[in-house]
Amino acid sequence: MPKTLAQRSSYRLFLWGLLLVPCAAVADAALDAVFFHAGTIQELLFTPSYHKLAARVLFSIFILAAIYLGMHYLANISQKEASLLQRNRDLALARKDLEELQDDLLRHLRNTTAQVATSLDLLKTQCDLELDEKTRFLINNASKLSNRLSNQLEMSLTLTGLSFGEPRREQVKLDKLALDVVAEVQSRQVERQIEFKVHPWMIGWCDPKMLRQVIYNLFCNACDFIPASRQGCIEFGSFDRDGQKVLFVRDNGTGFSDAQAQRLFDAFRDSRQDPDLPKDTIRLAIARHIVHRHGGQIWAEGIQGAGGTIYFTYYSP
Repeated sequence: MPKTLAQRSSYRLFLWGLLLVPCAAVADAALDAVFFHAGTIQELLFTPSYHKLAARVLFSIFILAAIYLGMHYLANISQKEASLLQRNRDLALARKDLEELQDDLLRHLRNTTAQVATSLDLLKTQCDLELDEKTRFLINNASKLSNRLSNQLEMSLTLTGLSFGEPRREQVKLDKLALDVVAEVQSRQVERQIEFKVHPWMIGWCDPKMLRQVIYNLFCNACDFIPASRQGCIEFGSFDRDGQKVLFVRDNGTGFSDAQAQRLFDAFRDSRQDPDLPKDTIRLAIARHIVHRHGGQIWAEGIQGAGGTIYFTYYSP
């Protein structure tokens, strides 16, 4: 049986062509009998004149020639389609090999970095009294850089461990999904006084597991922006912009500047450069990755001291 789309189309075209020739002869006989009163349908169909027989033969040849040309065209399309499918399979295998190589490389680098950090700590512990101040400073600096590199490699492993396939889209009640996330966040932060506002009647066509991870990460990020001494308020809602649904998570925390908003989704941003931003950089990086897998965009807007809002969209077929 044909497998490609073009092969299936050729097969259907051949079957329809075999049915079309006798149907055309019957239709021609019926039209002559009804409109031109040239005789009965049985006479015109089984005992046609030489003129009618020649016309039907020519018409059948025309139909068969059209079918042949169509099948020839579809055969070329089938070859191109098969070649494209093979290239897609080769690319998928190459991508899988690259992902495995990248994962192995990151793991080896992480283990090597951990060994270097351990060696530096042992050197500092055993030889601290024998080293001068400059040497101790250099060892401490190397140890900090090693720990920083280890954290960055750990983040890279977390990002590469995410699914790169297409999301499994289905109709999801976003408000119900958000309320489930609210219950989980509140159970983990019992000591915080944070009010959650979730807009009702929000429905989306997306991967529920992936979008739940996005909402959870954004809620946790908003909680980090709210000082412990402040009565917190986090709002989750949506609005339409140019025919596209935009979701948002708004908080009344410390906020951020426009320059910080550009670095907010960077998993490897320097926490020393932005000490007032949350130290956990991987949450927003994962949220950005999932939103991009849904064919959407994510961005942040905020005012220092007056809270911030993170907006995101997704492609809805």
